[in-house]
Amino acid sequence: MSSSKATLRSVPNDFTLSVPGCGAALAGGAADITLSAGTVVMQSQAWMQEPLWKGLKLILVLSGRLDCRIEGQPPVEIRGPTLCAVANQGEFCGDHLFASGVPVRYATVQLDFPAIRSVGLEPDRLFRQRHDDGPVLFCRPASRSLLALARQIVTCPLHGPSRAFYLGGKALELTALGLEDLLADQGPASAGTRLNSADLERVQAARELLCRDLQHSPSLAALARQVGLNARKLTEGFRQLFGSSVYAYLQEVRLSEAYRLLASGESNVSSAAYRVGYSPAHFSIAFRKRFGVSPRELR
Repeated sequence: MSSSKATLRSVPNDFTLSVPGCGAALAGGAADITLSAGTVVMQSQAWMQEPLWKGLKLILVLSGRLDCRIEGQPPVEIRGPTLCAVANQGEFCGDHLFASGVPVRYATVQLDFPAIRSVGLEPDRLFRQRHDDGPVLFCRPASRSLLALARQIVTCPLHGPSRAFYLGGKALELTALGLEDLLADQGPASAGTRLNSADLERVQAARELLCRDLQHSPSLAALARQVGLNARKLTEGFRQLFGSSVYAYLQEVRLSEAYRLLASGESNVSSAAYRVGYSPAHFSIAFRKRFGVSPRELR
């Protein structure tokens, strides 16, 4: 995430750390890993463009929301907590649209393709959904283990060389857990559904319809009919763009919105459950399973 724009307000606890020790662990010292963490707050709403890292960049959006777009893919709305990854092998740029005044907390790690190959992962696997040399954006809900790791990174109490060693280990851990989650979602190469750009635009439209009214979201069959896709294509499109099934995506959006409502003090537990389409009893169970704390403990 860029911090060079005049409209972006920096936050004192932001940091960026290049960790040579990680390069030694991965690629014989030939490649470093860069770990960053912090908060960005835009004072005005406007698209920001920045060159994409040539390699793999993992972005853990802990809270807040933004829109992202990269060449050849439709824009994607990201709401924390979400794990995103951008794989890029050319001279391309990405665009971000931050909501005005909404803090976005994040942790990122980036590494190049030699480091990726050194651990036995071929970069071609990351570009499976593209038929050209363009970049790829993956998004999926952030796991509890990733959220716990991010908290350890942003609250590191150490200083000096000890801090560098500690964060170097966390950078490797974030890379490992992030790749594990992303590659598990991809699975083996699909011999079935192939989606063109028009299909992917319909998937984006379906996401907007799904999230428009969390209390009364449509069924999978109804949603597919509304956007002109069959249920199989719609499900495959959600897995390609968002890393989950339609149902899992909806549950994640519901719980993330509830988390925001409770953490901000905007709603009490029963009101938050109702606003996102849960009964209070089912809401507490699902919330604890997702975030590791009960709604009342968070509030």
